Amino acid sequence: MEKRKDVPVPEGEEPKCDAEIVEEVLKTEVKQSTFLRNVGLKSSSYNSGKGTTAMAAHVRDLEQKLDRSELQAEVMHKEMAAIKMKAEEYEAARNKELELVCKKSQEQEEKLAHLMALFGAKAS
Repeated sequence: MEKRKDVPVPEGEEPKCDAEIVEEVLKTEVKQSTFLRNVGLKSSSYNSGKGTTAMAAHVRDLEQKLDRSELQAEVMHKEMAAIKMKAEEYEAARNKELELVCKKSQEQEEKLAHLMALFGAKAS
């Protein structure tokens, strides 16, 4: 352990604390350490079988959730694009109808003005 403690630290890294050095030594030199379990750590050989399988299952589960989320996001983007296109079509149709109503209103105002001019001229 003292040899590992005296090893020069590369630039940019912090020196390892005593607990990290003890953990490292116990992991490499002791297959299943009761000391590690007593202090709340697990040795790598003790943890390798169960932990790796559980971790792999957890990773697969997270990857599946990510895939589902990505698919849902893609579907939602397509639905939003379709809704946006329908809204634009509706707005264009509404604007065209508004133009027609304005044009007919203008024509009716012109006819009314013409009739009023005719009747006004006859009444005099």
